[in-house]
Amino acid sequence: MPDVKVTIHNKDRKIGAMVKALAFEVGGPKSVTGTSKEFLEENGFYIFHFSSQEYAAEFMEALAQYLPGLLATTK
Repeated sequence: MPDVKVTIHNKDRKIGAMVKALAFEVGGPKSVTGTSKEFLEENGFYIFHFSSQEYAAEFMEALAQYLPGLLATTK
């Protein structure tokens, strides 16, 4: 199962919510497991879990298209 780590600028919960929505849209509910506001506050990033490399790539493309790199970046 491919994972994608996304760093959220300034641990901003609203940006995190947008990133989570993109992940959910691409990978469904299992992709956002563990992405709580407490995790973001502690770590400054989320880790999303996708069932295939294709979904992970689709998510990264959507992230690049809809959110500028300043706000959220993959590692």
